[in-house]
Amino acid sequence: MEYASVAVISDRQGKPVRFAGDALALIYRKENGVWAHSGTVPFCIGEKATPARLRESLRDFIAALGETRVLIAASISGLAYSVLDQRGFRLCTLDAFDPECLDALMEALNAPPEDPAVENRPTAAGDPGVYECDLTLMLREYPELSSKKILLPFLDAAAFAELRITCGHVPPWLPPELKRRGFVHEVYDLEDGKALLRVYPAPR
Repeated sequence: MEYASVAVISDRQGKPVRFAGDALALIYRKENGVWAHSGTVPFCIGEKATPARLRESLRDFIAALGETRVLIAASISGLAYSVLDQRGFRLCTLDAFDPECLDALMEALNAPPEDPAVENRPTAAGDPGVYECDLTLMLREYPELSSKKILLPFLDAAAFAELRITCGHVPPWLPPELKRRGFVHEVYDLEDGKALLRVYPAPR
């Protein structure tokens, strides 16, 4: 799919904001060789919306965007990330936005995928309910992301039996966050100097 427009989740001053609460989606399209603001889609998700209300708001928001399937925000997580990702959106996080960056962004998004492709989120490992990710490889392929931006949306949205994370070192924030969310984990040293983190839901 070739992308020709982008939606920037912004405050009223045009600064990218977190995909939550009240904000504006500023739509940009290229006209006569220049990226220009071509429309605005307001939306209100609400900080404490129920999952059902959030899904309804997202459905209306996606319909209002039309063919636009590239979305920029300061951060996107949880159910919103999961729904947008499943609907085929390319999700980008930026703390600041300038239309002049869109040529480079679209060139990268429209480029043929390299083989093998590296996903920016955990993927199914083959066994039912088991997912895996090589965090070291993901961070190298997606330098704009952090370990939190890769793992937190998955922990928010996915139901899994086991998550296997290969990493150079265990991110310091991760063990306490897993405990807070009710997961247990085991750490194994690998022969190449990396670590394997195996995460499970805590037994009931």
